[in-house]
Amino acid sequence: MSKKLLACSSVLLALLALAVFGASTKPFSPGQRSLFLAHNSYPEKGQWADRLDRALGTGTPLGVEVDLCWIPNPKTGKNASLIAGNEKGITGNEPTLKSYLFEHVRPIVEKALKENDKKNWPLIMVYLDIKNDPPEHLESIWGQLGEYENWLTTAVKTKNAAQQSPLDLKPMMMFVDDTRPTPNIKEEYFYNRLPIGAKLRVFGSAKLTPPPGNLNKAQVFEAQAKMKLEDLIKEPASNYHRWWAQTHWDLMVEQSRMKDAGQWTPEKEARLKALVNYAHKMGYFVGVWCLDGFEPGKGLGWGEGNNLGSLQAVTIRWKAAVKAGTDFVTSDQYEEAAKVIKGAGVN
Repeated sequence: MSKKLLACSSVLLALLALAVFGASTKPFSPGQRSLFLAHNSYPEKGQWADRLDRALGTGTPLGVEVDLCWIPNPKTGKNASLIAGNEKGITGNEPTLKSYLFEHVRPIVEKALKENDKKNWPLIMVYLDIKNDPPEHLESIWGQLGEYENWLTTAVKTKNAAQQSPLDLKPMMMFVDDTRPTPNIKEEYFYNRLPIGAKLRVFGSAKLTPPPGNLNKAQVFEAQAKMKLEDLIKEPASNYHRWWAQTHWDLMVEQSRMKDAGQWTPEKEARLKALVNYAHKMGYFVGVWCLDGFEPGKGLGWGEGNNLGSLQAVTIRWKAAVKAGTDFVTSDQYEEAAKVIKGAGVN
C-alpha cells in the first residue's frame, strides 16, 4: 500500500471512529432530548399501586416523580420519610424511597451498569418532590441516596459554586425543587454542607425572583408568570442548580386555567419556545407541568386542574413541547403521553 493511500485510509478510519463514538462522548446537557415524566408515580390511599410499573413500562429513558413526606409512622411511632403526597390518612403501610424506587429498579440499573452503554444515560431521571423539609428529613434522604451513590449521576463540588463540574453519568439522576416548601434549605443540606471535592447526589432548581408583597403560594405563581423571563431567572445554571423545576404550563404558556385554554395558537407556541430557549440559554434543563387531556370524571386519581378535556387537545400540546425542545414533559396519562413524546419528533 502506498504512503498516500495509507494516509487516506487513516483519515477515513478516524472519521468513522468519530461518527461512531462522537455521540456517546458528547456531554449530557439541556436540550438534547425530550422525556416523558410520570406525574405522581406512587400509590395514593392504597390505590394505583401499579403506577411505577406502568411508567417504567413505557420504556427508558424517562422521568418519574416521587413525593416524600417526613411523618410519624403509626406502626412504629417514629418519624420516617415515606412516599406520600401529604400527611393526611397515613396508615404506616406507605413505602420508603429505598423499598419503592431503588430496590424496584435494581434489575434495570444493574443490567445497565453491566452493559455500560452510556449513550442514553441517565435512564431514569427522578424528581423528588419533598413535601416537608425539616433537617431530619433532608438528612434521611441524603443518607438513602448515599446507599445507592454508585447508581447516581453525580458531579464534584467545585470551589466556585458557579462553575459546573462535568456530570459523571450513571443510570439514574436525582432532582429537587429548591423553591418550596422552604426556599433554599435543600441547597444547604445537599450542597453547601459538602466539602470541596465531594460528590453531589442530587441537583437543585433555578432560583426564581420572589414577587413583592405578602402573597400566598398561588398568588406567587401568578405574579412570577407575568414577569419577564430575564427578571424571573437572573442567575445562570450552577454546579448545583441545574433545572427549572416544573414550570406551570397553564400560567406560563396558556395564560389561563386549563379548562379555559381553548385552541393552541401561534402566540402560545411562541411563549413556549421563548421559555424553553431562555432556560437552555441560561444552562438549565426545563420541565413543563402538567399536561392531561381526558373526559371529566374519567381520571385515575388525576386532578381536574391539569385537564384540557380531550386527548386531541393535549396531544397537540405534547407535540408542541417536544418541538420546542422541552427536556421534561409531565403528564398523568403515562402510556398515551410517552407514546406521543417518543414519536413526536418524527411525525
